Amino acid sequence: MVDVLALIDTITKEDNEVVFIEQFVSDVRDFSSQYGSDISISYTAYNLAGKPSKYPDYGDYPQAFVMRTYGRWWKEAPSGVREFMPQNQGSIISQDFIDVTFEQAVYPFQVNIYEIYNPGALVRVWARSLQGKWALLWEGAAQATRPMSRIFSPPLRTIQFPTNLLRLEFDHSNLEYYTELDAVCLVGTYKPFPENNLGTCHTLQNPVVRSRNGSSSNFSGLVTVGDITNRVQEMNIHQFSPQVDISNSISSFLDHEFPNLLRQIEDMQRAIPNRPALPMSSSQPPELPSHSANSGAFSNLPDESILHILGYLDLKDLCRCAQVNRHFRSLSQDPHLYIELGLRKFWHCVNPISLQCLLPRLTYIQKLDMSWCGNYRDISPDDFIEFLEACGKNLSHLRLNCCKFVTDSSIEKIASLCPKLEELALQNNTKVTSRGFFCLTSLRGLERLDFYRTSITKEALIAILKSSPLLKHLNLGSCMHISSMDEVVLTLSKHNSELVSLDLWKSYTLTSVGVNALGKCSRLEEVDLGWCLSLSTPGLSLNSIAYGCPKMKKIFLASMRCLADYHLEPFLKNCSLLEQVDVLGCSVTADIISR
Repeated sequence: MVDVLALIDTITKEDNEVVFIEQFVSDVRDFSSQYGSDISISYTAYNLAGKPSKYPDYGDYPQAFVMRTYGRWWKEAPSGVREFMPQNQGSIISQDFIDVTFEQAVYPFQVNIYEIYNPGALVRVWARSLQGKWALLWEGAAQATRPMSRIFSPPLRTIQFPTNLLRLEFDHSNLEYYTELDAVCLVGTYKPFPENNLGTCHTLQNPVVRSRNGSSSNFSGLVTVGDITNRVQEMNIHQFSPQVDISNSISSFLDHEFPNLLRQIEDMQRAIPNRPALPMSSSQPPELPSHSANSGAFSNLPDESILHILGYLDLKDLCRCAQVNRHFRSLSQDPHLYIELGLRKFWHCVNPISLQCLLPRLTYIQKLDMSWCGNYRDISPDDFIEFLEACGKNLSHLRLNCCKFVTDSSIEKIASLCPKLEELALQNNTKVTSRGFFCLTSLRGLERLDFYRTSITKEALIAILKSSPLLKHLNLGSCMHISSMDEVVLTLSKHNSELVSLDLWKSYTLTSVGVNALGKCSRLEEVDLGWCLSLSTPGLSLNSIAYGCPKMKKIFLASMRCLADYHLEPFLKNCSLLEQVDVLGCSVTADIISR
């Protein structure tokens, strides 16, 4: 329901009033992960819909939205993955997102995030126009805050289009426990802000944090930060490293000195009779200066050295380098720089046109991450298939987490076009049916499969496991369509002796029969049995893991209600490498934990 706020400020222009509209989330359109499951409302993304139900209380509430992970140790576990083209990540990273919609499209003035547990993980706020264009409203590093509920209102950039769809991105790598959100409120107007009053709007948009005792119905008691301080913090120049950061140094050059260089080139060309200026806005590649004209000291370096330097740059800076001159264009588009390509950071601008522009550089590509890309029909299944047909033959690693263009036809093409595939990540892709999954049985070299929150069935999964003898890592968290996880684990114990990590989180059909079979996977280093409700009384089945898997480093047993000290004793005696143990909600004593 849409509510009209009490008039928080009146901005007039030719007798026209700007009325501010306050809205809470009407629907959750998409998300990357959630602590809850699809058969419950506890800790799920859909709890963000509506007005806050717990604020200003602080604590762990099942009525909140909670994401799947926190902290750095998820990356440090045996199942941890490395980013492709890691220089793309920048200084502000994110691991999760959620897309929320509102009833009315407005010009955003303020976004209020109701954080009720371990706040400070929000790092970006995006807005999508009705025409499908994304704009960044705010970006900032994750914060270390006091343990109290708050309403966080980051300072927003002014955009010139209305929106009813926001994306929030989170970095919870520095948190000591899960962050929890109660609600999201969008404040905006039906009309764009008058140009001569933008200064007033920006003054009101300084960082706002209302604590537990603050008001949630008006804009009194704002905490403001000066523009200069804001700018310094945004540029992160109040802190520095004693070592030279090559990537940022070159990036700074491209941001500041490089535009001046281009202007000088244009001026020189205009000074030459009958020579047209650089067509900077042309859709065709501009006629660039030759190698020696503008390379400066770089002209004295061999190409191999320049390529090594360019290898530190992210995708955006490589595209900038391609505009310097013909020599730089050739080097910055060298396929050896694109053996691995991470596009997740650029999800907001990846479309069929950008993919086609990248194709000439992807001759040797082996590792590709398109996670988060192409949603809301920005990329169709046919677009993806066409792209894969052009560059997929050498792919060994493919990550397509949260990609709505992944369908049965997409999986069929992956299976036929990527025979060398070793890793396939399909988190949160619910459109793939058994028909698509069965196609993966033709891939014999698979070592890592991530099926978190997919619709894979027992029959399709068992067929894939039997055809994947090299499998090392398998994620089946929140796979609700597997009718018997015991049969799956029995298959693993017989056909997948190389298994290193196994995520069975919230597998409601796993019993002690399946756990006993895990003991035959002697190379196992990590297993997640959290919230396997049929396993609430494990008996002596955990002993098989403790005695059969001596390399165990991480074991999660969250919500195993009948777990007692004697269940953990065998792990202390036989698993000397054990580093991570989760016994949340279990009846164990402090004594066993301290040991």
